[in-house]
Order: sequence, then structure tokens, then C-alpha cells
Amino acid sequence: MRLAIFSDIHGNRFALEAVLNAIAADGHFDALIAAGDLALGGADPAGCVDLLREAGVLAVFGNTDKYLTEPDNPPPDELHRKKWDHLSAQVAWALPRLGAERVAWLSTLPFELRFSPPPDFENDLLVFHANPKDILDFIFPPPAQQPTYFGRVLQPDDDPTLEKLMKGVTARTCAFGHMHISSIRSWRGYTLVNVARCALPSLEKDPRARYTIFAWDQGTWQITPRFVPYAYD
Repeated sequence: MRLAIFSDIHGNRFALEAVLNAIAADGHFDALIAAGDLALGGADPAGCVDLLREAGVLAVFGNTDKYLTEPDNPPPDELHRKKWDHLSAQVAWALPRLGAERVAWLSTLPFELRFSPPPDFENDLLVFHANPKDILDFIFPPPAQQPTYFGRVLQPDDDPTLEKLMKGVTARTCAFGHMHISSIRSWRGYTLVNVARCALPSLEKDPRARYTIFAWDQGTWQITPRFVPYAYD
């Protein structure tokens, strides 16, 4: 089984085209998966939705996809609520460009996707947007990497929120986005892979788009990040 997973397109058709072209040149894949935040925030939300559907990409929904499908429900968490004036203006701009049919498609996306190589469920790969419980709380990079971006460790390995988010998860490998930072974190027997983003570099200075290859080989997931230049200026 060989999968290509990417996330956080945010309506940037140029970044998405670059990633899809790179994937097409990177050999056979059993599935292409987008881990949410597909359309809001860029110049071509409709074009991104159309490209994903034409390419047969499987997708889960992220927090900004929910803003588009439920525009009258502001986010409940303080971080995103502070940004709601800006986000709601983006939603109002994007909705007529998407049209009702594309918004309806976004509303059908699942919360998670699971991929199961043999022989048992612990080998499953679970794909979601932010974490296994909701679309808002972050899984941070490894503690050693956090000071590079935040000046200090915000989520140590004994963090109670992380423990709560991962409680009961049977799949030992998880792929997600939401925080726009590429990382692979080993935590209590889990491999937590942030495939990062197609667009909006945020805290990462490298503007290249990303996707990550997950290849099941000799009883384990082989994980290979890919970096894709595109005309981001």
C-alpha cells in the first residue's frame, strides 16, 4: 500500500496543482488523501475543490471547511474566535465563488479516514485534520522542535491535553495537518506525522508546498516527506 497525503490547501490552486503534478510523477499510489482545510483562504476555492474531485482525491474536513459549511457558527475555541472577523469576511467572499454544490460536497466529507494493511488494526494509518477527537486542538511537533517555532516547549510528552486527544486511538500511525509545520513525533508507541501544508507557510520559512508518502513495507509504514517548489510569489 502506497499513499500520498497532503493538507491545508486553503484555496491556493497553484500550490495544489504543483503537488498533484509532483505526485503524478512520483510513481503509483493506491490513494491520494487531503487532510482538510481545502478551500478557504486563497484566491481560487472553487478551482481547488474541482481539482481535488477531478483527481479522485479522498479528503477529510478541517476547521475552515466547517466554517464554509456552517458560516453562522463561529469557532468555539478562543484562538480561532479571535480571528473570526477576518475569517468570516473570507467565508463571505468564498461562498458565492464556491456555489451551493461544492459547499454541499464539503459538507459530506468524513472526519477521518482509515487505511488498513495486514495483519491487524494496530498497523492502521489514521488520517484526520487536527487530532483524533476534534478539528481545532493541535498536536505539536516533538518537544525538541517546539522552541524553534514558539520559543519554548508548549506541549511536552506528558501534556494532559495530548493524552486526552490520543486516548483510545488504536491506529499506531496518524497523519494530519492543521498546524502548518512539518514534523514526525514519536509518542508512547504512536507515530504522529504532520504532513504540513500545501499553502500558507506560517511559522515555516520554507514556502515550498508539501506532501508525504506513506508506504507499507516489511511490516511498517515508511514515511517520506516531499517538498514541491511552485510560483508562490
